[in-house]
Amino acid sequence: MHTTSGRPGRRQALAALAVAALAAGGTVAVSNPPAIAAESTLRAAAAKAGLFFGVAASPGRLGPIVAQEFSQLTPENDMKPDSIATSSGGLRNTGNADTLVNHAQSNGMLVRGHTLVWHSQAGQLQGASQATLNTFIGNAITRWGSRIAYWDVVNEAFDDNNTGRRRTQWPHSLSRDANGDGDYVDSGDTDVIRESFRRAKEVVRQNNLSTKLCINDYDVEGLTVGGGGRNNKAQALYDVVRAYTQGSEKLIDCVGFQSHFNDNPNSVITADLQANIQRFADLGVEVHLTEVDIDDDLSGNDIGQGQADNYRKVVRACLNVAGCTGITVWGIADSESWRSSERGLLFTGGNGDYQKKAAYHAVLDELNKGRSGSSSGSPSVPVSPSIPVSPSVPVSPSTSTGTAGCTATVSVDSWTGGFVATVRVTAGSSAITGWRVTAALPAGAGVTGSWNTERSGTSGTVQFANVGYNGRIAAGQATEFGFQGTGTAAGATFACAAA
Repeated sequence: MHTTSGRPGRRQALAALAVAALAAGGTVAVSNPPAIAAESTLRAAAAKAGLFFGVAASPGRLGPIVAQEFSQLTPENDMKPDSIATSSGGLRNTGNADTLVNHAQSNGMLVRGHTLVWHSQAGQLQGASQATLNTFIGNAITRWGSRIAYWDVVNEAFDDNNTGRRRTQWPHSLSRDANGDGDYVDSGDTDVIRESFRRAKEVVRQNNLSTKLCINDYDVEGLTVGGGGRNNKAQALYDVVRAYTQGSEKLIDCVGFQSHFNDNPNSVITADLQANIQRFADLGVEVHLTEVDIDDDLSGNDIGQGQADNYRKVVRACLNVAGCTGITVWGIADSESWRSSERGLLFTGGNGDYQKKAAYHAVLDELNKGRSGSSSGSPSVPVSPSIPVSPSVPVSPSTSTGTAGCTATVSVDSWTGGFVATVRVTAGSSAITGWRVTAALPAGAGVTGSWNTERSGTSGTVQFANVGYNGRIAAGQATEFGFQGTGTAAGATFACAAA
């Protein structure tokens, strides 16, 4: 939580879809599951769909609705450092947190610990050294052990306003870019994200815990922001997760998209939400929507059908990605929300007397449709025949032949009327100092945005070249860029050449 569109009928492949596979024109049938009775609670419907549906709460709001409707519980404030940390990294005043954990455990609910390292609500930890942070991390994780299913180890590490930069205030002032290359992943660098996850992972392993370790942030939900520009904050988060999952250290287990949706251009629901969830899931991490509220300003102050439709989009984007394993709303009712005037939650009322909104029924309906997008008694979500992949059938990406020292491996996430392509450029047996990928797009396809590349053209033959920071690639190593388009990528070809 910070203190400061998709379509209901859209269906993307859950596995990366290679351009070569698209060009081949092969089709895998998408079969509908047998009709099943619809569940009557969010908790039961989500469980049948294979994910948790949770809520953030305090001890004073643990009424019957919590265990009835939700299968996961996040302490809204009671595990934040200002509530439980001492200046030396010890623990204090854990009574409220214990109450929440015990309530969840007695009702068969998962718990998300929130949060260990954060620039805000740090309390007595404000300004602490990495050693003190590590002490606190160890004490908090061991106190509750495996009763905490997920811990937000680092919260809100990236700056506001879509800069794509790390925050500069404490604790990120502890980080050092020793060689000035713009990242914090080199051997001589110091990174508070890396060091905090290292300590957390060490504690989990030493105590043989099942707890999974997450990084959590807001305004990272889409590949793009309002107006179609690149979501630089999402890309910065992706780069960190990739560095600490694909290298020698596997430090991050899960990624939280806070999903506080509102009319700020960086906080709107974009059509590529699902594609962004998918690319993180492709790194092998679980993806969670961790603090969902959808302000009524995104539906013209309509908390009826308009807000319900927005909730459908968000829930469906998660359901369509196998690696999206949980959704949590940031409170029960509008009146109890941290942003009560925005009326962004699933219930009205308060103090234990709650009324379901249209958004509640929309979420329940989508959950009952499950991963497949259809259910007994509910209208099915249209599945376009132009998407030739079933989620149950893996499709392996293929690599272009390439020329002059590099190859391009292309994967595509498709939906009716659009696609997102991720292109991996790999150097051959010798290092290269620059690259250029030529894409021949089919008729009707157009590029609407790109990232990590300089682009020339929007249709037909489109040239993609390296930018300043990703041209040098060691032998056998790779970098990635991506682009979003309208139409279809079926029949596209890609060729890579070293510059």
